[in-house]
Amino acid sequence: MSVNIRRFHQVFLYQSRAPVPELLADLEVLAGLDARAEAQRSALAWSGWLTVIPGGAMALLAYGVWAGAVNADERFSEAGAQLLKTVGVVGGTLLAVGLCLFFWRVVLKVRDLDNRRYGLAQVLLQRLQVDLAPDATVRLKLDLRPPDVREKRVKQDMVGWWNTDFFVDPWFTLEGRLADGTFLRIHMVERLQKRERSKTSASGKTRTKTKRKGFARLEVSVRVKPERYPGLEKLKARATAATRLPRRVELERTRVAVDRLSLRARLSDEWVARPEKALDDPEAPAFWRQALEKDDASRTATMMLLSLYQVLGYARRRARQQAARGRRESV
Repeated sequence: MSVNIRRFHQVFLYQSRAPVPELLADLEVLAGLDARAEAQRSALAWSGWLTVIPGGAMALLAYGVWAGAVNADERFSEAGAQLLKTVGVVGGTLLAVGLCLFFWRVVLKVRDLDNRRYGLAQVLLQRLQVDLAPDATVRLKLDLRPPDVREKRVKQDMVGWWNTDFFVDPWFTLEGRLADGTFLRIHMVERLQKRERSKTSASGKTRTKTKRKGFARLEVSVRVKPERYPGLEKLKARATAATRLPRRVELERTRVAVDRLSLRARLSDEWVARPEKALDDPEAPAFWRQALEKDDASRTATMMLLSLYQVLGYARRRARQQAARGRRESV
């Protein structure tokens, strides 16, 4: 499907069920919209400063000259008064235009998307494409709004001395059936706390402090046919032991049932979709080195899926061994 740009700019939600190439094409459109918004906001910032600074200087200069002349009871010549008026009008106009440009930049902020969100979807779709049937459809749901919009606030409470807003943002869901018949679901939720408190000093001044803290939960689950993996519900301890995750990523929960397996991991709220340079690359710039120190969400999801398949492989091998043993004993 093609993205309805007007509709998207109203809700900033994307949901579709389609083959992977179509989803990737839609994500490229979203990336283009985001890049355009970033370029517009950058241009508006430069234009705003280039008009506010000279406009403000001209307006202040004109006002200063006029105020000084009034206080000194001096009169301007007609040409001088006209020049002063022109400088003031031009300065005021430039200042107003600059402020309008900054306001426009603020309005466009909502279109400046978090690159990590559609970037994570792109990486995972590209990796999963080889494990899908050629005509398989995948369901993708993205909520590209910021995590602290009012609709995502679940409660307000006091945490110590802090007035705290709690936000829950289930922004990412990817579902599809792999070529071997396994149904895969990847889900990500971000939790955020925005804290604020005010303190009045002895002098009567009030200071307000704010801070944010949060984390992300990534869950990968598979659903299978019970007859293909008998005894799967008894393998929770093995599933936990078999799980391998990137350094600093914490395994929160393992669930095992007769027809499904799921892992849930906890990542920092400063996760990245995928670092693109190796840490030992001497040419990697400093900001890439900082990014590589953050939790890699796409690698985490991939390792979780591989860990689940290790358990499924063990269950399948054990079922075959038990079946072979039963045949030998019957003979």
